[in-house]
This record gives sequence, structure tokens and C-alpha cells, in this order.
Amino acid sequence: MSILSAPPQKKSPKACHIQQDEVLELNMPDQAWKVSSGTVALCRVVDGIRQCFFTAHEGEVIFGVATQESGLIAIAIEPAVITAIP
Repeated sequence: MSILSAPPQKKSPKACHIQQDEVLELNMPDQAWKVSSGTVALCRVVDGIRQCFFTAHEGEVIFGVATQESGLIAIAIEPAVITAIP
């Protein structure tokens, strides 16, 4: 007799609440996030040095990246909610 597991259930989108100057790592190439509220600065991190190059506002989508040479982070310019897009 075999036991069947329940079918996988979709998870609700994960919301990250970040306060001003808090950091969220975005080093997952298969993940995208929507800025549900607030504004974040996107920065590349190389050898511990941040190089900010873009600002994402409410309603915009951010795509994660994966590299061995650098990382991608979002820094809240103001309180923000970033929701993972399934």
C-alpha cells in the first residue's frame, strides 16, 4: 500500500516589510518582487562596496540576479513593502 501526499498548494505571496535604510538581498535569479508600497534603491555589492544604480517605486517589479562576482540588494529609501511574485 502506498501513501499519496496531498497535491502541492500554492503559497500566498511573501511580503517583506522593510523600514528606511533596511536592506533586502535579491540574489535569487528565479525570483521577482513587486514594490507594493514605498521606494527602494537597488545596489550592486562588490567586495563590500555598494554601487547604487536604480530606484524602484511602488508598482514596479524587481528581478533577482545571481552572480559570483557581486550581489544585488534593495535598500529602503522610505518604509516599503516588497512582495515576492510566485
